[in-house]
Amino acid sequence: MSLSLKIFLSCLLSIGIAACSTLPPQQPQPIQSALSTDTRDTSLAKMIQPLRLQHPDLTGYHILSDPLDALAARISLINQAEKTLDLQYYIWNNDRIGALALYSILQAANRGVKVRLLIDDNNAKEMEGIFLVLDQHPNIDIKLYNPYRFRHYRAIDMLLDLKRINRRMHNKSFIVDNQIALIGGRNMSDQYYNLGDNYQFADVDVMLVGQSSDQVINSFDNYWNDDYAYPVKQLVNPQQYRLDYDNLTQQLAQNYKEISTQNYLDLAYHSQAFERNFNQLMHFNWTQAEVFSDPPEKIKGTAVPAQYLGPQLLAKLEKPEHHLDIISAYFVPGKEGTAQLNALAQQGVKVRILTNSFKANDVPIVHAFYSKYRPDLLDHNVQLYEFLYSPDQEVLHKDIEEIAQKIKVNIKGLSHASLHAKLFAIDDKQVFIGSPNFDPRSAYLNSEIGVLLNSPTLAQGIHQAMNQNLSHYAYKLLLNADHHINWQVEKNTKDIREFKTEPRMRWYQKAALKVLSWLPIEGFM
Repeated sequence: MSLSLKIFLSCLLSIGIAACSTLPPQQPQPIQSALSTDTRDTSLAKMIQPLRLQHPDLTGYHILSDPLDALAARISLINQAEKTLDLQYYIWNNDRIGALALYSILQAANRGVKVRLLIDDNNAKEMEGIFLVLDQHPNIDIKLYNPYRFRHYRAIDMLLDLKRINRRMHNKSFIVDNQIALIGGRNMSDQYYNLGDNYQFADVDVMLVGQSSDQVINSFDNYWNDDYAYPVKQLVNPQQYRLDYDNLTQQLAQNYKEISTQNYLDLAYHSQAFERNFNQLMHFNWTQAEVFSDPPEKIKGTAVPAQYLGPQLLAKLEKPEHHLDIISAYFVPGKEGTAQLNALAQQGVKVRILTNSFKANDVPIVHAFYSKYRPDLLDHNVQLYEFLYSPDQEVLHKDIEEIAQKIKVNIKGLSHASLHAKLFAIDDKQVFIGSPNFDPRSAYLNSEIGVLLNSPTLAQGIHQAMNQNLSHYAYKLLLNADHHINWQVEKNTKDIREFKTEPRMRWYQKAALKVLSWLPIEGFM
């Protein structure tokens, strides 16, 4: 054996051994608790505590379906923070929204607010230098969850440590002064707030006060103190980045002043979202609710299935008797899920599923594994709807466009949309909103969080909204006499169109998805 070959094999073996140790070395970290900071004297506490006393053991909730409301809520909450900000996200991008939020967080830290930012490392490569610089602030602590060992050659981790790397922290939570928690489907990136250049995500968040906010706080602490949560300064070499603290703060301030960002902020202010959400806190709806979250051990593969969010949630759900509406960006029910949905439909329950059409799906491979269950579901009277890539703008964005025209703001990219919401409503009884999709990845691999609201009013509202609006923003799937699927879309009562082949899918895409559906990778979807 030649010397060069020996060296190569030795290096390869060294990499393999290093990968077997799975994670970078972790230095001991002090256990932190959000509740160790007394926030009872904050302005938010003074507004919310009287409401909690009026509604003991209940949860106040406010739905954030409009992207402007969602942005307004986050920025306003950051601006109102006085003691603590605890933020947990799967994605935090280096774009206008990401920079806008970081600028607001930096201003809060300068006021003395203690900030804890926990980000999954899967999408943090472009942000790690920025996070490292921000972590220098004495009031900002940033951790990356389930990190890659090989920072610049992540494919090595994927190759040698796939079992761990494939499990991700998909949770999204936003907690201010231990008083208000915000959870749902939105990450911190342009396309979640109608500012994307190519497409926008249609999504839903819920703002929580009361008992459920306490449960979100506990979930955050569990992940923050977990040994998979690494301080960014332990992972990232500062010599690899030329960015310094002063330079970064100047860049964030410049982004805040840029006309595109200012226009969008003006739009959010003019939507009156701030006033609706914070000056009228008495308008929170109060109900019994419970937060469900996966334990960190799920990411490690050491949790038993009974500890997962899914089984915990199922134990508290009432059996549907009349209606079950499911909205899931990625929908891969599997054989077991398909059988359960079919059984409900055969028992007379009106089961409706809204998921992405092929063109609207930002992860097209998922469509390969969803589509093979469609005929069976339709054959058992489960109603399937697929979100349009170019929805009816008059329905989806009428209010936003009217405001934009008044203040002369140009909104880009609203013509292309992708569903990202994750929720379901059972009869006129229960509603679940959170981060999990109806797919194997959410069920068995990723960690998730969501809240079950026992709210007849909200459940009725979701059913009614779907009754009124589905035809405007989704294809309805139908089985024809030959047992083939047709796609029906209703532009208006006089213009109903039907497609006999999958809309916006070319023959080679169809062929590729068919081949992919044969691969044994459905569990990764």
